[in-house]
Amino acid sequence: MLNELVTISQTMPQLDQLPAFIAQHQLDGSNGTNRAEASLCQIRANNDYDAIHCWLNEYKQTQATYRSYQKETERLLLWCVIQYKKPLSSLDKEDLENYFEFLSDPQPKSFWCGKKGGYGRTRGSANWKPFSVGLSSSAKATAISIINSLFQYLVMARYLQFNPFDLMKNKKKFLKNQQASEFTKVKVLERILEEDEWNAMIETLESYPEETPHQKDDKSRLRLLVHLLFFLGIRISELENSTWQSFRELQEKWWFFVIGKGGKFGKIPVNTELLETVKSYREHMNLSFLPSSEEQTPILCNWHTGKALTARYMNKLLKVLALKTAEKFKDKPKKAEKLKCFSAHWLRHLSATMQDQAGISFKHIKENHRHSRDDTTRIYVHAFDEARHEDMEKLKLRMQNEQCR
Repeated sequence: MLNELVTISQTMPQLDQLPAFIAQHQLDGSNGTNRAEASLCQIRANNDYDAIHCWLNEYKQTQATYRSYQKETERLLLWCVIQYKKPLSSLDKEDLENYFEFLSDPQPKSFWCGKKGGYGRTRGSANWKPFSVGLSSSAKATAISIINSLFQYLVMARYLQFNPFDLMKNKKKFLKNQQASEFTKVKVLERILEEDEWNAMIETLESYPEETPHQKDDKSRLRLLVHLLFFLGIRISELENSTWQSFRELQEKWWFFVIGKGGKFGKIPVNTELLETVKSYREHMNLSFLPSSEEQTPILCNWHTGKALTARYMNKLLKVLALKTAEKFKDKPKKAEKLKCFSAHWLRHLSATMQDQAGISFKHIKENHRHSRDDTTRIYVHAFDEARHEDMEKLKLRMQNEQCR
């Protein structure tokens, strides 16, 4: 297979050169065997690359979703034209099954896989690789779901005649099942910080130096970042796309307005502690004491460009904080290793769990996190489980004397 692959490309093509690369090898899909009649097409696309981007543009308002979908479709397109030598619009059922198997173990590994984190580092550049390792079961299921969504869209747009995924008799082999869902729940619970871990992280943040103006700026910004993600439970991509006008005062109460996944609108209460942090940060930055409804500047800015901090950069700041916190647990290696895996999304998990422990009602937690289903909220809300577990300590194998009478 490697010899065949080298006949087309000895190196991974840079992504900005991909359209020309595909056209050069006559694999752009303009004459794909699964193409619908051109006169019926409802999108402005004459080839597979353009058709994919018509679909991606439907998600451009939600950057995290866009990036995730872009990553998976780029992987598929690269596999089609480099390894499989077939246009995306000519794929059939067996082709997709082969690709799904490929996701578990991309081979040749030296061609497809780079160092961990390589995808996010200079994406599409000369030494970039689409994978670091084969995908886990849950990551693979997510990738397959995204690809199925792409094909459904292209069929609805009458770019393709049919979705080859629909012909698979063994769909369940590739899609998430209930067992996988339960394992996901366990994985989420493992990512929720325990009280000592969370307190250590706050203490680490407060110990950041403030000896220079730049250090004071950095610390103030990081403190606000942590407070926003914890108290609001928002996704980091939502914060990236928010401005100061997201804060609104209605009937003497402050709210944070946000547009989340799928364009879903929500408003989240801003409690007194968070509002005081906002005031403190704005005072530090020489802004008016409270945000105004006309203030369209980003909440957290890059010091050099004045533009909004990207989700990737915010996550990097939080990872550094977590690594510093892990140093406090040298005598507890499991906790240290856990903190080394920390990411921004953990604060969304933690927010829901801490709201539950604080006695906030289930329906309010669900609304604050904008969950569509009760089951999603229950992943994080487990105060009842704690009480149930403690109650089970009453059960003994040997009956006590009082019970025997």
